[in-house]
Amino acid sequence: MAKPKLYESLNLRRFIQGEKATDGRIILTHRRIFIIPNRRGWGLFLLLCIQLIASINYNNSLGFILTFLVGSIATLGTLYGFRNLSGLSLRVGHPKPVFACDSANIMLTIDNPTQTHRITIYAGFRDGQQQELNLPPDNSAPVILAFQAKQRGWMALPTVVLSSEFPLGIFHAWSPVRFEQRVLVYPRPAQDQIPFPSTPGGGESGTKRATDDDFHGFQSYQQGDPLRRIHWKGVAKGQGVHVKEYRGEETTHLYLDWLQTPGFDAEARLSRLCRWVLDAEKMGAVYGLRLPGTDIKPSSGQTQLRLCLESLALFGING
Repeated sequence: MAKPKLYESLNLRRFIQGEKATDGRIILTHRRIFIIPNRRGWGLFLLLCIQLIASINYNNSLGFILTFLVGSIATLGTLYGFRNLSGLSLRVGHPKPVFACDSANIMLTIDNPTQTHRITIYAGFRDGQQQELNLPPDNSAPVILAFQAKQRGWMALPTVVLSSEFPLGIFHAWSPVRFEQRVLVYPRPAQDQIPFPSTPGGGESGTKRATDDDFHGFQSYQQGDPLRRIHWKGVAKGQGVHVKEYRGEETTHLYLDWLQTPGFDAEARLSRLCRWVLDAEKMGAVYGLRLPGTDIKPSSGQTQLRLCLESLALFGING
């Protein structure tokens, strides 16, 4: 059953959360901008009420003129405050993945497509610090906003709030905006160092150390090849990027297995596996990952690293 428009207009959550989350550019219209008196504004309102009562009581014409003059100026202030935000458009880029408990950054771009100079606008998350900016006509301003990624998985962006108390400082105009973009949060890597598993269920395969006598030739570099095998002299001579091949060489294979991971709960195991994945990639090893319901074949490189970290981040999470 569709909700009536009156109910939507009186829905108090709109004042805090704004309209429905949107993926793309958002333009601030009258439905997205709210204005109320701030503390100074309520003080002025109370003062005008007292002055009006006194003017009525003593039939003071000058008091009437002063009361209605100041009230009219204050009313015009609400219109200019609304105009200071109206028509601005907002868009955000896709945030990069981060590790749990780290700070995630998003790039918010505020566009002013009108010929009106926007003065003293504050942008930030609802519960975070606000950044002040001024927007000349036909101009835009990028703003980097940061928030803490508290737990792994997909995390929705916090509500972005644009606000202003221009021009008189007695009314607070604000617009809460929600975006559909999400940030992927990887598990927090374990802080301590524990050796890789070496059992048959999830450990290292045998390794044979290649010598100069085992050298076989060169082959073109493929993504994921260890950097230590790149023929750097050839690169310096402009001969392209090639890697050295050795006869009988057996690469170190690491299988990082959930069942071979120490930990009392799932999050502790995921944290340990995350540390092992980062260490394996750093040392140039070929590694795979086994989770309940997931088996990532051994490989290396940034694609393998991203695939493993995404699997750890979304383990046991739907969507």
